[in-house]
Amino acid sequence: MTTYTAPSPSIAHPDPVRWLWYTFGGRLGPRYREWVLHDLTCRTRWERQLARAVVQVVPLAAVVLLALGFSWITWVGVGCGLVLALWYSIAPIDQTAERRLVKHGYEPGTLELALHERYLRENEDRIVRYMATYRNMETGDERC
Repeated sequence: MTTYTAPSPSIAHPDPVRWLWYTFGGRLGPRYREWVLHDLTCRTRWERQLARAVVQVVPLAAVVLLALGFSWITWVGVGCGLVLALWYSIAPIDQTAERRLVKHGYEPGTLELALHERYLRENEDRIVRYMATYRNMETGDERC
């Protein structure tokens, strides 16, 4: 099974054209494999997903505005469409991220493993305090 390691500061980031390709579902090369893992598992993964959704919707919104004019009803329709697009891009975030990781050569289950390891790493002191307070780890007895 693939284990998750924290990204090194020297991981390759895609240029804007490649990022757009990736945003619309394209596969980046093996050079960007670590960046894809970081992009889909970092603390800001929700914000990154929202940014990708906005970039996907903006061209369609521009076409609608140009075709229908700039009246208030068009703006309301585009705004509501953007809200719906953001909602439907965030709802399946884990499934989408898992699919992207598999597309980039990772084994299925890597997302869950990486997120769990990040949670343990970021909350290590809280977990130790919880275990010391509510669980007697030396004897194996639990307190109620």
